Amino acid sequence: MTRRRAFLAAAALLVAAGVSFLLRAPRKPAGPAPVVATVRVAPLRLVPVHRTLIAYGRVVAAPSALQAVTEPFAVVVSGVNVNLGQPIARGATLMTLVPAADTRLALLRARTDYHIARLTLAETRERYTLQLATRSQLLAAERGFDNARAALRLLRREGLRSRMEVKAPVRGVVSRVFAQEGAIVAAGQPLMELVARDRLEVRLGAEAEDIGNLEPGTRVTLRSFASDRQGVRGLVSVVSRVVNPATHMVDVFVALPRSNPYLLGEYVEGRFVTTSPPVLVAPRSAVLPVDHRETLYTVVNGRAVAHVVRLGVRNHHIVQVIGAHLRPGEPVVVLGNYELKPGMRVKVA
Repeated sequence: MTRRRAFLAAAALLVAAGVSFLLRAPRKPAGPAPVVATVRVAPLRLVPVHRTLIAYGRVVAAPSALQAVTEPFAVVVSGVNVNLGQPIARGATLMTLVPAADTRLALLRARTDYHIARLTLAETRERYTLQLATRSQLLAAERGFDNARAALRLLRREGLRSRMEVKAPVRGVVSRVFAQEGAIVAAGQPLMELVARDRLEVRLGAEAEDIGNLEPGTRVTLRSFASDRQGVRGLVSVVSRVVNPATHMVDVFVALPRSNPYLLGEYVEGRFVTTSPPVLVAPRSAVLPVDHRETLYTVVNGRAVAHVVRLGVRNHHIVQVIGAHLRPGEPVVVLGNYELKPGMRVKVA
């Protein structure tokens, strides 16, 4: 009995010593609280993107505006009545001309051939009446007379005279003068070039990446650099599919209204609004450059999920995002995303 009590007393002392040791032992410090980032989110949307593009260019002549002044025969310029760049009215006298030596010779030959053919026809008819000529001879004489008369009439119809005045076929501006006073100009060679005043257009230079949504009929607001006059509205007529080697831009031609204040060669600014098809967009603040890649964060079950995306069309407020597993309505972080890491816990403000 004495041994049993001694054993129980020793066991009790050991338990008491163990409890005392545990109570006196230093406690292990608790781990740091998990970091929770406070962010703001906005939903991804499927909407068209409207962009205002700015392009620069100058006023040029439309293809149908150029009028070359020519003569169908060789002439000598006896006088030039207009200057380069001068506005002219329709019917105004541009030049005075006289026939060149070859032309005068051709006119003289045509007149001579006509008189000879007329006399030959009269003589052949008289001989045919007296039965001294055949029917085929009469027909040949008539044909020769018709040809000679037609040749002379053609020269006269084309305006061949001893002194000729060249009239402006349209109201416009003198853009080029090819022949000076005293020059001999061959048949069909241009004497002068005019630009019809009501057939001007604007050639703008646009970046190749900006023309995807440009099409004929797009409205353009034009403004001149040279004056403060009110802007003019035009319509895109042609979008080139070739990069201009001189400007390294894509030419966009804008048709002007017939009544406009612009001068040929004037520099202008063009602003037009383009609209893309509906695309998946996010606010521009949602996209961050991370390791040379565009990244945005979505919130899934209270944690940040990183997505590497490609960017498409954009404006000052929104940008098209192209990436896997992105859906319309999904919340993306627009504020506080600079401090996020993949998998970090977040709290939506």
